[in-house]
Amino acid sequence: MLVGLFVLATLAVEAPINGCEPVRGGPTATQWLERSEAAVGLPRIAGKVLAFQASDISILTNQSDRMYPPYIHAPNDTEFWFDVATGAERNGPAGQARKGGWLHTASATWRVSDTSLVPMPPAHAFLKTGREMNPLAVLMDWRNAPGLRVAERCMYREYWRTVLTRTDGTRLFLDTKTAMPVKLERIEPHYLWGQVKVEYIYTTWWGSGTIVLPVTTARVVDGTPELIRALGLNRNTVRVTDSAPFMRVPANMPDMSAAANPMLDIGKVDTTRLADNAFLLVNRAYTETVVLARDTVWVLDATQGEARARIDSTWIAKLFPGRHPVAVVVTDLAWPHISGVRFWVARGATIVTHPMSREFLQRVVDRRWTLEPDALERTSPRARLKLRLVSDSLSLAGGAIRLYPIDGVASEGALMAFLPAAGFLWAGDYIQDNQEPSQYATEVWQATRRVGITPERTAAQHLPLTAWSKIKELTQ
Repeated sequence: MLVGLFVLATLAVEAPINGCEPVRGGPTATQWLERSEAAVGLPRIAGKVLAFQASDISILTNQSDRMYPPYIHAPNDTEFWFDVATGAERNGPAGQARKGGWLHTASATWRVSDTSLVPMPPAHAFLKTGREMNPLAVLMDWRNAPGLRVAERCMYREYWRTVLTRTDGTRLFLDTKTAMPVKLERIEPHYLWGQVKVEYIYTTWWGSGTIVLPVTTARVVDGTPELIRALGLNRNTVRVTDSAPFMRVPANMPDMSAAANPMLDIGKVDTTRLADNAFLLVNRAYTETVVLARDTVWVLDATQGEARARIDSTWIAKLFPGRHPVAVVVTDLAWPHISGVRFWVARGATIVTHPMSREFLQRVVDRRWTLEPDALERTSPRARLKLRLVSDSLSLAGGAIRLYPIDGVASEGALMAFLPAAGFLWAGDYIQDNQEPSQYATEVWQATRRVGITPERTAAQHLPLTAWSKIKELTQ
């Protein structure tokens, strides 16, 4: 018994802190990468191209009808070619990728048509998160990484993994026994959460004797899967070939690493007048509405983060000179639609929203931004969320603005705003098109009928100023 207690005590003393321990001696980081490339089979397909098919499932945590699971899932069957000589990957929809699609490396993306390439920085901002779903591309991208070193050895998924790191702090976990890549991990800046922990997890390895790939790869953000790639086990899923489509990377390859997501790219913001004290604030990605009523400025939705909110604030000062309290109406919770809320909370604004939004908005405001502190993080004492909730309907500024829940099956928890004097309906994100009918637009039209209002004009985050008669025509 005493011996058993001694052994347990010894194990407790020797157990690594946080599941990790330092590495003393052994292979260098470069040698570990070489071992890993050999383990997955990259040297065996030198001079060849790897072709495979996969089902990519995007899990849209940022656009679902609730901010908790289950989330929207968007599956896509995709074809990929991976050039071992250059590290370039070409992909596109299954059955169509040979005719077009995308060619990309770690630093650039092109639109492909036959043998022509068109540089696409905005597409690179979208696609770069998917490149690391391919562990072969990861290993090649790490070959010449600055500051490459062996950091430590960590217990991860019940086994010891050797962790490599580089100058930017990204960590690559290799199985200590076999050198197979198990996980890529880093902290990334995020427009809503400040910073997030991103993990690419490679599981259930399968090989044909030539090359080995994970049957499933997951991009996990703060513990929640956001993208899952499934290869399946069909022998035809993965093959080594010489007959790949055009994949020649230009010699003067541009660096698109800093390209912005187009939905967050602010660009020029301009105005459209609705009435004497009501304006649309418009850029390429998002429209918002600002109204001065009873000495308060009402901001209908706060999109695109702090940078956009600062520009909106400048416009408000020009359009409505003098000092005015500000209230922000949040019509729905899609993440890009509320990413300016923290700025307005820092400025003391009241947030007006549906009761269903209370808990999530509190999480957004409570989040600590430690990587790059924003305006809210820098307030002292820290500004608090001031809420006003809209359960049934709410009349603001003596009736100058009226808020109503849309309350369709696809629009639960969403609001619309009516400006009677301007005959204008702000539809948030719930009318997206003035050419084709949609469930969203129908539910907005039904809501106007239910509450007894008849707009003359409407606009929304992605809809220009439009005659209401056009929306009515589409819904009928």
